[in-house]
Amino acid sequence: MSLDLHNLAWHRSAGTLIMQLNRPAFWSSLVRVLKEYVQIDNWVVLIFSDQQVRVISLTEVADADEVDALTQRYVKGLYLLDPFYIANRENPQSGFFHLSDIAPEHFLTTEYYHQYFAQYVSVDEVQYNVQLDVDRTLCISFGSNVRYSPQQITTLDMIKPWVMALMHQRMCFENDAEKSQAEPPPWSEAIMQLGAQITAREKDVLRLLLSGFSNKEIAGKLSLSTETIKVHRRNLYNKLSIKSQSELFARFFMPGQETSPAH
Repeated sequence: MSLDLHNLAWHRSAGTLIMQLNRPAFWSSLVRVLKEYVQIDNWVVLIFSDQQVRVISLTEVADADEVDALTQRYVKGLYLLDPFYIANRENPQSGFFHLSDIAPEHFLTTEYYHQYFAQYVSVDEVQYNVQLDVDRTLCISFGSNVRYSPQQITTLDMIKPWVMALMHQRMCFENDAEKSQAEPPPWSEAIMQLGAQITAREKDVLRLLLSGFSNKEIAGKLSLSTETIKVHRRNLYNKLSIKSQSELFARFFMPGQETSPAH
């Protein structure tokens, strides 16, 4: 279905969603309306913050494996590799975002892509963000088994003001999300345990390496030369007694599965 400002069906749906803001099924209702205009194969509502990611709601048809991957793997550390999370923490802001605009150059070869995205998000992803305060961002992500077309992206961007306003108003009824606080993720603890073993700059490089960014991209983000990033990378590998990025990923996200360093 196409959508324009004179589309009667859209205005009726928007009115219905406003009336459902205080209902438990609000998020599902919002997704159901948007499915009339674009393909949505999976979805999740999250709150991003510096110390954690909280799950607010997710697709009701998610199987046990999907729920486990989200709550036991993504929330407990993999979110730190998510291009949407990284982009939001680097520049917290409200808006509509498409994977192709924020993913690193070699996203399809990253550990995050193979360990999570390809299995549970699929081919493409878009996200609406609403900045709640200095630290927290409310997000709703839509995954698709096919790439979103330019027309679909335009449609989603056109209704951005409606969707973001609804998201913001919905937070008045998400009391549990406001009150609950999760423990810091294991990834953060692992970095902290390194202490003075690595420098502050090496920690910056480490975070971006884990996120799948190339040396060139890291150099751009940190305003350093590519050669300097290569030096930091070599130093990190030496200090952590590892030889590859897969070993680096195992060290922080798959404890017990990393290979023992050669002596």
